[in-house]
Amino acid sequence: MSSHQGKDLNIDGASEKDVAEFLQKHPRFFENNINLLAEMRLPHPSGTAVSLIERQVNILRDNNQKLEQKLNNLIQIARDNDKLNARIQKMALALMETTSLDEVFYAVQDSLRSEFLADSVVLRLFNSPEQASDVNDVAFITRDEMLEQLFSKFFRQKKPLCGALDEAQARFLFVDAATDIASAALVPVCDKECFGLLAIGSYDEQRFNPAMGTVFLSHIGDMVGRTLRPHL
Repeated sequence: MSSHQGKDLNIDGASEKDVAEFLQKHPRFFENNINLLAEMRLPHPSGTAVSLIERQVNILRDNNQKLEQKLNNLIQIARDNDKLNARIQKMALALMETTSLDEVFYAVQDSLRSEFLADSVVLRLFNSPEQASDVNDVAFITRDEMLEQLFSKFFRQKKPLCGALDEAQARFLFVDAATDIASAALVPVCDKECFGLLAIGSYDEQRFNPAMGTVFLSHIGDMVGRTLRPHL
């Protein structure tokens, strides 16, 4: 029988559609006709025919394996999130211990490199410091038209961005290390308002990709911003 004939099957005036609708309306039909299950044969991917019960068992087994894989994935995600939470907590404690602008910068660098294995960390602020600092020359920049154009998407969206930087962006942020940075995360530094940019660079092009979640990056940006605000 061809597939076309199978679709047009009509027995005693009942079409396949009629049978399907009947079974949908009477899901307990086979409970009263259990002997039919053993007699019904269905094609199997291997090419052999199997009973309906065997087919259902195979389907349930496949579904169980898929659910088990989903559960394992969720467990792994939960474990990864626990590790990230612990790292962020450790970074927060390090920032809380700082007493000067210089110490904040050094704590951010050290935490991101040691706890989050960043290959390069750059922090740029648009506000002026209250007091002179060793990092003044490299840390504070003017948010002018050139900077707005260079990072237009970042300023427009006001949320972390991940992925590859273009040549001009990489050179502006990472200078001599620009050619080594394959992917980066650009994080707004905020406290009520956004007044800085934290760039975390990686030599791995898959480390920061556009599809990854950015919730933890936002938390880091807020932590750094809250710690820096008293010094600006």
